[in-house]
Amino acid sequence: MSKKLFLILLFGFFALQTYAQSSSFSIKATAVVMENLQMITIRDMDLVSPPIVGNTITVNPITSTYAGLFKILGSPNARVQINFTPRETLVEQNEGIGVVQAVYSLSAAPEDNQSASFLLTQGNADVTIGPIGEVFIWLGAELDVSQATQGNYVSEFVIEFEYM
Repeated sequence: MSKKLFLILLFGFFALQTYAQSSSFSIKATAVVMENLQMITIRDMDLVSPPIVGNTITVNPITSTYAGLFKILGSPNARVQINFTPRETLVEQNEGIGVVQAVYSLSAAPEDNQSASFLLTQGNADVTIGPIGEVFIWLGAELDVSQATQGNYVSEFVIEFEYM
């Protein structure tokens, strides 16, 4: 099949070359290139300092000073789709006995003003980059530690973003 394809392409090239001797062609191509999106981690989420209340550690992305903070840079006023892992089960890394259930939440604002941020739809959300090409994202979580044992827990929280 590859030989047939080669012959057809070769035939097409000669036919175009013969036709081009008596005609002229003009091709106009345009493209809009949007700059790449970039995410910068400004502050990691602090899960050591918040108190444990009723076997739960809560870090609210809108009100907690323990929330993680990211800045996304891109084209001013462009719309961005953000996908993230809303739930995760963390298993203790050494003995594998303890388990922590995590539910993540994000809030966003076009400027660095956490209290003015709005909660994003869990798992998949659309945001608009601010007029100077920035949008700020705060990461919060609710961790159920009722089945946790002493040890090391590692999260694989994933956040993806792309222009719409």
